Amino acid sequence: MIRLIFIVVAFLLMVGGLIGGLYFWGVDPLAKFNALVGNAPAIPETPAAPVAVPPSFVEFGLLIVPVVQDREIKKQAEMIIRLEVPHEKKERVAQNLPRLQNAFLQEMMSFLPSHLRTATQLDHAVIQRRLYMQAEKVLGAGMVKDVLIDQSTVK
Repeated sequence: MIRLIFIVVAFLLMVGGLIGGLYFWGVDPLAKFNALVGNAPAIPETPAAPVAVPPSFVEFGLLIVPVVQDREIKKQAEMIIRLEVPHEKKERVAQNLPRLQNAFLQEMMSFLPSHLRTATQLDHAVIQRRLYMQAEKVLGAGMVKDVLIDQSTVK
């Protein structure tokens, strides 16, 4: 009888050491068991985390604007632009990109000559606001959430 007790205790120590060693090495030995039997139900007090919807973007591409000062082209501004749009309106905005390109080019050709007389670099915040207002004018309210300028250079 004592021999049986020693065998059971030795077996339990061996199983406990095995499980502890696997946890030490980063392996969950009870994961398959929990999947088969099922985990305990979640605590009802814990609210479910809201599903985060990733932002949806339309690639506008490269906008090259000649800067005309004193009736000749003095500089050239280049901007890589992306438009953040609602997911359900992505196709409609993509179809209207030629209209947006024309409107953005006209807006920047009228704004950048006076802006670059005093500054050497582009002010992204001001340009983003102006392009956003232009997008609202061309496409309507709620079609574009934000205008993002990825890169810009003035040559």
